[in-house]
Formats: sequence, structure tokens, C-alpha cells
Amino acid sequence: MEKRYILHFLLWVFVFGLTFDSLMFDYAFEMAAILSLAECAINALISYVNLLVLIPRVLKRKGTTPYLLSVLAFFTILLVPYYFSELGFYLLSESTYRIIISFTLNFTLFILVSFLFWKVNQYELEKKRNLELSNQKLKAELQLLKSQVSPHFLFNTLNNIYALSVTKHHNTPLMIEKLSDLLRYIIYEGGQELVRLDREVELLKNYTELQRLKKPKGSENIRLRTKGVESGQYITPLLLINMVENCFKHGDIVYNKHGILTMDLTVENNRLHFRTVNSYNPSNKKKGIGLNNVRQQLTHYYPGRHQFEIDAAGDKFTTDLYIDLSP
Repeated sequence: MEKRYILHFLLWVFVFGLTFDSLMFDYAFEMAAILSLAECAINALISYVNLLVLIPRVLKRKGTTPYLLSVLAFFTILLVPYYFSELGFYLLSESTYRIIISFTLNFTLFILVSFLFWKVNQYELEKKRNLELSNQKLKAELQLLKSQVSPHFLFNTLNNIYALSVTKHHNTPLMIEKLSDLLRYIIYEGGQELVRLDREVELLKNYTELQRLKKPKGSENIRLRTKGVESGQYITPLLLINMVENCFKHGDIVYNKHGILTMDLTVENNRLHFRTVNSYNPSNKKKGIGLNNVRQQLTHYYPGRHQFEIDAAGDKFTTDLYIDLSP
């Protein structure tokens, strides 16, 4: 808003300067200044009446024809006092014909200038609205990506908790506690732009522990190790869990007692390295959306500050994620 006022002020200073420059050769300094101010006032009146009254109240509401008629009426209302006050004689010419022609050209010029200013302003507002809509859509899409911890996993976990509760298994309260912590994090912290890295690590631990409590055959070979995680480190929430979920979903740890799943998170000099290695059956061609979600979030939140590598060699599937966590 302040920038707009400054631009308006500079425009009228410029118009005043042009008018004053053309009059100072015919009049004394004070008279030239007074006449220049009068001319600026008339031009400003033309511009702002058109910009603030005729365009928004006539053109936008009633259409082009009523607008043109209102401009013509405004022209007539200004021309009569302008002519009979003899201001045109001092500013333009001693000829009545030249006064009318010059005033008409001057009036048309500032009507067009104010109209173009309004048009440009409307274009900028529309562009801003479209940008805001695009940002809102992007935020909604990213929020959806963040929240796509598999519903299948949640339903399976609830079914397991139900089965354990029926048999009064001692793991039932622990599974409920872990699932509650996971859902609380997703709901209350998943919508934030950044969260503490140690909280994200805690989410991974809860998720992994929940999976382990479901008694997969290779549960003894599940490892989550961290190094260099300290306070003051922040990351986009629900980013790493997609990688971990992909390991459980497409690996063979559930049915293969010799299956492996290792997750290593290291932070050094504000550079995060998260590696996952899981065994899998190469004949399983099923693909999930988890790693695509990771790529999309990385592109948005860490442009030029990340590296994401995937290697599927033999029966081992490896992902390596590097992120610069510097503010």
C-alpha cells in the first residue's frame, strides 16, 4: 500500500514538472507554479473520479455504454467551468477552438491512463488470486501426501489389537499406546511445516515397534539406529516414515524369518543421511506410492538441497536420502 502511494505521488510530481516547465517561460515563477498546481489538480480529479467512481460503480456494474455516457457527462461538467473561468486561456491558448481541443485531448489522456492503471491493477490482483489458489491447492496436495501413512496398516493394526484383546495378550496395552502416539503425531504435528528431528525419529520408533509387535517372522532382524540427532535440528514431518512404510510393505520381513530390515539415520554438519535396506522378493513387481510421495515432498521442501537414491540389486532394496538441514 505504501509503495502504491509513493508511485502515485511520483507520477503527479512528474506531471507538475512537465506543466511547470512549459509555463515558466510565459509567466513569473509563482504564477507558473500556481497554474501548474491547478492543472495537476484537474488531471488528478479526472483520473481518480474515473478510477474510484466511474469504473467500479458504472463500468463494472452496468457495462460499457453507460460508462462511456458517464465519461461524456463528466467531460461536459468539467469543460464548462474550465472554459468560463478562463483557466484554459492561461494554460492553453487564447483561441476558444484550441482550448476545447486541448482540453479534450488532455481529458482523454488521463481517462486512458487511469483506465490502464485499473486494468494493470486488476491483472495483478487476478494473478495474485490465482497464485494463492495454486498455493492452497499445493498445500492441500502436500498435506495429503504427508497424511498417506497407509490406512491398510492402521486397519491391520486395529485388527491385531482386537485379536490380542480377545486373548487378553500382554502386548495389547503397548500396541494401543504406540498406535495412539503415532496418530497423535500425525494429527497434531503432521500439519506443521517443520518439526524437531528427534520427534520424527520417535515416530519412526513407534511405527517400527508397532510392526514388531505384530510378530513378523523376521522381527529379530529389524534394526533402527540413529547418530548425531540433537536438539535444534528440524525436518519436514512425515517424510521419512514413507520410506520406512515402503520397507515393511514391499519387503519380505513379514513372512521370511531370514529377512532383514535396517534403518540408519545419521546427522553430521547439518547434513542428514537416512539409509534403509530391506530384503525382498525380486519377482514381486508391486509398486507403492510411498517413494513417489517422498520425491514430491523433497522437490517442494528441499529444492537443490537433497539427494535421493534407490538401488534394487539382487534381493536387497536400498534407499539413500541426503538432506541439507541448514536453515
